[in-house]
Amino acid sequence: MKIGFGILLDIPTHNFIRQLQLELHQVIGIGMPRQPPHVTFKSPFEVTEIKPYAKYFTQLAAETPAFELSLEGFGHFGEQVLFLDVQENAVLTDFHEQVLQDMRTLFDISPDPYEGSNVKFHTSIAGFQQAEQFQAAQKHIQHYQPDFSFRITELGLFYYLGPGQGWIISQRAELAS
Repeated sequence: MKIGFGILLDIPTHNFIRQLQLELHQVIGIGMPRQPPHVTFKSPFEVTEIKPYAKYFTQLAAETPAFELSLEGFGHFGEQVLFLDVQENAVLTDFHEQVLQDMRTLFDISPDPYEGSNVKFHTSIAGFQQAEQFQAAQKHIQHYQPDFSFRITELGLFYYLGPGQGWIISQRAELAS
């Protein structure tokens, strides 16, 4: 099975992304993402049993003070993924590095190639199979100027249901006050 960890967004940011996803679906015909908008802080990894990771996840949240997050503007990975850009944040970077260290120490799990010094924190909006769809999406979003800041209060443990099934949040946890 495959799991991953993400930061759950506040209501205004979540609603903006979902509204934009709906518009892109209606205008361009992209499929609607099934998982809720989030910022991944530990990329998906394979496990044989979820319980030890769920216990770690709960403890991590309970020991992590809530912190600020800012998302501003759009970015993209080639012509495949459109995202809302997370602004550089030393607290988030340190948190990410701590989780990577914990994964190595506690579970012998190595970082994904796009983690650590290669990480680009973001919230995915849409993925594209064709360059024309990406270009149409770029044109559609040009009048938006997203700028969101909020205090992170909740994390999600994501569980992969399998090909064509997507991801669910199997567990949520609140950060320390």
